[in-house]
Amino acid sequence: MNPAAGQSLTLDDIVHRYAASTAVDHVTLEVKAGELVALLGPSGCGKTTLLRIIAGFITQTSGKVVIGGKRIDELPPARRDVGIVFQNYALFPHMTVAQNVGYGLAARGTERNAARKRTAEMLEMVQLGHLADRLTKQLSGGQQQRVALARALAIEPRVLLLDEPFSALDKSLRLDMQIEIKRIQRAAGTTAIIVTHDQEEALGMADRVAVLSQGKLEQFAPPSQVYDAPASFFVNQFVGTANVLPGTLDSVTGDSATVRLDGGGLLAARAPIGLAPGAKVVACIRPENMGLVDSADGALQGTVEFGMPLGAIIVHEIRTRDGIRMKLSEARAHGTAARETGTPVWLRPLSPASVAVFAAP
Repeated sequence: MNPAAGQSLTLDDIVHRYAASTAVDHVTLEVKAGELVALLGPSGCGKTTLLRIIAGFITQTSGKVVIGGKRIDELPPARRDVGIVFQNYALFPHMTVAQNVGYGLAARGTERNAARKRTAEMLEMVQLGHLADRLTKQLSGGQQQRVALARALAIEPRVLLLDEPFSALDKSLRLDMQIEIKRIQRAAGTTAIIVTHDQEEALGMADRVAVLSQGKLEQFAPPSQVYDAPASFFVNQFVGTANVLPGTLDSVTGDSATVRLDGGGLLAARAPIGLAPGAKVVACIRPENMGLVDSADGALQGTVEFGMPLGAIIVHEIRTRDGIRMKLSEARAHGTAARETGTPVWLRPLSPASVAVFAAP
């Protein structure tokens, strides 16, 4: 990796309004040089608007965009040194692969021999040198994506923007291309921002993930932290799957808490931020953080409704005594079948630290 190739990006208190609606609501992000950051969220959360602001296609209502320590708000898109891979790749079908990759260099007036050398380097990086003379319309979707990536990187952008780059690919090809883009981005040392609504894509590729909801930044952290320690109930529900148990915050001591469940019983959890005993809350536990136990002591009682063997794991849906449906995933040994419908079980969290508590929505 060549950290010097990419530059830092700062979004400083960005606000963008469309008439009476606010698309981006006071978002601040500090992206390190050479880092790959994912903007993750549902449709309409503001992630594409942020990408277009960085690129210069729209001008924010307020706030600053800074690349490499210099403010770029007044610069037109062509002078921002930002590379873009569009959702539909936007390749020229009448041009060869090499001509597409070299297009940005030619537009900038790069000397012909230097442009030819840079184009060849980019084609080798994306492993398409043997297809340099082929028309892009004769390529597969994955190959077209790599051409678009090579074209964006050829101009040595300070920041690379990727707008839902895998949406046009078959599911079987997406993982391969996610790994490939990550490899190329690392090799080039380019600072990159990827926009996606796919949580697996964001968690798998990004160094840090910015989770957005209704224009607001909910959390900006490494993928493991976003998944294991969500900062809000929205993040908890949007990223991954979680069981939700309503209750009342019973006590808080240091980093620990107890929740008195509406269905009965006490549940140990990690302490929430900004909530006092007596508050109505929800306790959230991911399916892989639930375990089956032999004793009813301190456990939730339920009945298996059905089980789904998913290769190396089995996911059971269990209905508790008070009617709450919970999911529990466990490793599946060779030859093991799902538990039969109607089987009584007792389950509890694997540890209090795996139980997140939020104010009741």
